[in-house]
Amino acid sequence: MTAPLAGLQTETRNPQTTAIDRVSTETLCRILHSQDAGIPAAVEPCIPIIAQAIDTLAERLRAGGRVFYMGAGTSGRLGVLDASEIPPTYSAPPGQFVALIAGGDEALRHAKEGAEDSRSGAEADLEAHGFDPQVDSLVGIASSGRTPYVLGGLEYVRRAGGVTVGVVCVEPSAVASEGNAQYLVAAVTGPEAVTGSTRMKAGTATKLILNMMSTGIMVRLGKTYGNLMVDLRATNIKLQQRARNILRLIGGPRCTQSDEELGRILHECHGSVKLAAATIVLGVPVADAEARLRQHGGLLARVIEEHEGQQAATDEAQDDGLVLCVDAGGTSCKAVIMSRDGVSGCGAAGPCNVSSIGLDAAMASMSQAIQEAADDCPVTKGRKFGHMTFQSVWIGIAGYERPALAQSLGDAVCGLVKTPPGTRPRITADTDLLSASMSVKRDIDSVIVLVSGTGSIGTSFRRAGLGFQRTARVGGWGHLLGDDGSGYSIGREALRRALRETDVYRMTHDGATTAASPAPSLSPLSQAIFRHFEHQYPASNPGDLLSAIVMPFSGLGAAENASLGTTKRIAGVAKIVLFMAAAGDDEAKSLVAGGTASLAELVTLLVRGQGMDVSRCGLVLAGGLMQSELYRDALLDAVRKQLGEFGQSATVKQPAFDGAELLAKGL
Repeated sequence: MTAPLAGLQTETRNPQTTAIDRVSTETLCRILHSQDAGIPAAVEPCIPIIAQAIDTLAERLRAGGRVFYMGAGTSGRLGVLDASEIPPTYSAPPGQFVALIAGGDEALRHAKEGAEDSRSGAEADLEAHGFDPQVDSLVGIASSGRTPYVLGGLEYVRRAGGVTVGVVCVEPSAVASEGNAQYLVAAVTGPEAVTGSTRMKAGTATKLILNMMSTGIMVRLGKTYGNLMVDLRATNIKLQQRARNILRLIGGPRCTQSDEELGRILHECHGSVKLAAATIVLGVPVADAEARLRQHGGLLARVIEEHEGQQAATDEAQDDGLVLCVDAGGTSCKAVIMSRDGVSGCGAAGPCNVSSIGLDAAMASMSQAIQEAADDCPVTKGRKFGHMTFQSVWIGIAGYERPALAQSLGDAVCGLVKTPPGTRPRITADTDLLSASMSVKRDIDSVIVLVSGTGSIGTSFRRAGLGFQRTARVGGWGHLLGDDGSGYSIGREALRRALRETDVYRMTHDGATTAASPAPSLSPLSQAIFRHFEHQYPASNPGDLLSAIVMPFSGLGAAENASLGTTKRIAGVAKIVLFMAAAGDDEAKSLVAGGTASLAELVTLLVRGQGMDVSRCGLVLAGGLMQSELYRDALLDAVRKQLGEFGQSATVKQPAFDGAELLAKGL
């Protein structure tokens, strides 16, 4: 006996939509959207039972069975839609998913409402398709949970000993009370926006469930590798290019073939992307790749994992003497892999400051840089760094000094790279890497490291064994609070002067300035800044310097623009200041003098505050500004006037390389 229609949640009148015929069209759309927004939450509690159904149905399909969808009206049409999309998407056999709709195919376009009332019609339809309860399964779809056609099908299959799944959108339901659904998925979506129109919320929930179920089954059957459709059949030009792209993604450095060569491999593999990928990654003939896939039930991931495990075991003997050093800075990430005899490879990726971009993004940048270094190093070319055991690792990470981040960063790094049993990577702040360049100077007892790029910071070190151990730091507060002498502080001051001059000119001359024609009364430095922004950012309003400064970077969100985009743009103005100072501009030279004086104060504080002997102390300079000879010389001159001559001084461009050299010599 079916449940009363009026008592179903899907038939209840929705109090939030009673006025939809009297509101504006936009408000109508917003009301409908707000109702739809809760559908995923209704499906979420059903995930455990959906997962169980996926595993059971996948095993039966692997044994040669089929999945039957059965429903009436919208539910039946959704079953037909899902079943019809499986073969072209995953190259599944056409008869593997069978959809039955009450009233037959004619009901797809023309409603046959009475057809759903026949319980016996379901049994006749299943028997006509030779339903085999030993391997076949039935998914009965009924939003109301009471459709006789679906109830009849579930009863027939359950009585015959087959596997059944029920998909409903109410609770309780007739499907539940009859007990013929082994796996009951009940996504309660509540009253429809238009009372009783289950093609809306209930239909959307049903589509989500069927999508999840069929996709999960295909994944379990090995139809994907990760999220790539490796059972794709390259039957037209678009699919052929997609197939080549997938092969290159899976093959990585092992896929060096041209388009023509990949086409030949696909032809030899009968158009199977999965088989072609196995052939390329394993480096074996097609027949051998086919055998490996059969051995692992068609799961490409298992085939590749087995191969890589075997390769990793072979590679272990090659790792003796390999070291890794990573300079994971706030602007970019640089990695160097070096062998005992000095053979090296370098890699680079994006920023790694966890405070700015988050832990996952920082680890992704680091992983990319290390893999690029492995691909660049002749000793490790073609290997995945995750399979290598590094005898020694030093990773300097921007933001590591913050106690709240140190533990999570350390755990992430230890999970990223392999070291010998009982050892761990050395993890420090990125500035600590800079002391490595002085390690071979045996007459140096201490080191001052001064970094001036977008920001600025000073750190001190004392010798400890082969290297140095940090003793203190000054500055490094960030551009909002300090970083005097940095590119940001110099660029900010130059821009402030240009903006102030512009304001004065507008107030006194009642006119506008443009980048193309700045006011003649502006200083040469301010005019150069105007021209810079016109050339670099032509999309900005040439008469509004301030807007050009804060104009969003394309591809960055609001938060990223605030923390990275605008900061970099302001720091970039320091290059203009240095250029104008080199050309003899007095205003630019005064900005350089102010910046270097601030940095000299940091050095003086570190030296005098710790009683260091400068004659046995090394001074290491790093960062973008320190690559300018003019700025560097001005700083050294300011330092000499306050402290005298340092025992050694050096400008570091590749701290990761210096760190790797130190590690290699320490083996």
